[in-house]
Amino acid sequence: MANIAFYGSHNATVVVEDNNKIICVIEIERFLNRKNAGYSQYLVSETRPYLLKEIVKWIAETYGIREYENCFYLNTDTIEHDKKVFYHELIPAKNYINSLHHLSHAACGFYQSDFTEALIFSFDGGGNDGFFNVYVADDRKTITEVDRLGVDLGFPYMSFGNYLNDIKLEPALNIGNLVYSGKIMGLCSYGNLRTEWLEPFKDYYRSKPDGLNYLSLLQTLGEKTGLVFNVSYRLKDQLAWDVAKTSQIAFEEVFLELAEPYLERYPNLPIVMVGGCALNILLNTRLKQELKQPVFVPPNPNDCGIAAGMMLQYLKPDKATDLTYSGIPILDKHILMSHCEDYPRTAPVELNTVINDLANGKIIGVVKGNSEHGPRALGNRSILCDPTYENMKDVLNFKVKNREWYRPFAPVVRLEDVSLYFEFEGESRWMSFCPLVKTEWRDKLISITHVDGTARVQTVTKEQNPFLYELLTEFKNKTGVGVLLNTSFNVNGRPILSTVRDALQVYNSTQMDCLILENYYFRK
Repeated sequence: MANIAFYGSHNATVVVEDNNKIICVIEIERFLNRKNAGYSQYLVSETRPYLLKEIVKWIAETYGIREYENCFYLNTDTIEHDKKVFYHELIPAKNYINSLHHLSHAACGFYQSDFTEALIFSFDGGGNDGFFNVYVADDRKTITEVDRLGVDLGFPYMSFGNYLNDIKLEPALNIGNLVYSGKIMGLCSYGNLRTEWLEPFKDYYRSKPDGLNYLSLLQTLGEKTGLVFNVSYRLKDQLAWDVAKTSQIAFEEVFLELAEPYLERYPNLPIVMVGGCALNILLNTRLKQELKQPVFVPPNPNDCGIAAGMMLQYLKPDKATDLTYSGIPILDKHILMSHCEDYPRTAPVELNTVINDLANGKIIGVVKGNSEHGPRALGNRSILCDPTYENMKDVLNFKVKNREWYRPFAPVVRLEDVSLYFEFEGESRWMSFCPLVKTEWRDKLISITHVDGTARVQTVTKEQNPFLYELLTEFKNKTGVGVLLNTSFNVNGRPILSTVRDALQVYNSTQMDCLILENYYFRK
């Protein structure tokens, strides 16, 4: 009999397993078209009493599964809505099994790797089993908790987003909590480390700021550094950028300080990084470079991966489970043909036509197959263009994305070509690392090279994504450059899209030039 796992806070997700295989991962934000959406506690939709029932119904209609042996959940996800609603009222299962937040993160990362043993760090804004946990996997069957450290590195990192003028101020810090960190990471590359600030910033991280005490702790930080943290008078220009940079270095240093005893105790184990803080690609890259150990970060290290972790902890697969494209299919695929008839410049996808359009500076949306699981678009819900155009970053922002000026776009490259263009060896399948672009390629790959000379690279093989791999191969044959700019197919503030209707809405309402919908090619 099948099993189901459900995580209900922000980045809520449902995972279904049948016959020892995860058959679908449903990120609720993709159903609601509301970024980071939750079912309980956080970013809750008014439709929540009905939503989970509709998802269970969709699973039954799509996969024929109508009841489950086990339903895995977190006890923090019980829902206040006039009364408490529990999972047995919504999901038909024989058993309801409470799970642990960080253990689920740990299983999510470890069982997507091919390691037989590992040292696992899970750290984020907290769950029902702590904030910063350390685990050891001795084999593919056992993950053992080694320690719980009462330090929250996620909250202090994102808290600076309220005070940096280049970052859009969100209406509440709990909303900013889910968007500030990635923006700070892009902005800090414009800043300089202020060494005289570093220790006070590290003290701020060590002091475990939270929603109740962070203002007083920021005041103390301000007294030590001469900075003023005031939402009404936000820090600007170089001063703000230096705060972002110094905070990033403090974040890295405190992590290493906490991790060092375990790195020394288990010097030969590969490292798995999970939890929301594992989306910090600057820290991931530093660890890979300095520790000289394999460092694995799954495609879904943040809370969207908790449900998958619950299921993987139950399954304990002997081999690596690939969840890269395990997300939902196009939800309204049945309307695709009718729209093809409405657009006179629609034809079956021909690779040469796509290559020529890319080489001529066209911006192309791609919607194919199942969506990616996790926050990165990796070729199935992507926007692609030629990174060698000098102003392509600004053009893409102006025409389609409307993102902040300082945020970089990522490159995708074939695995065998990665070390040709980047100071990097091995895989970076899920944009988890940001190596330097090789000096001789920075001027050529100008639109994916960040101000600090780095790029959040994605590698791909033919087996992983045949269409994207073939596109890169032919693009390199035509232009001599085997790199494309790859960003998520959404617009600012929305999640990665999931419907033909939304794809066409973006295509029609922006200056996107072309659109691949499954096997059809739309051209303006």
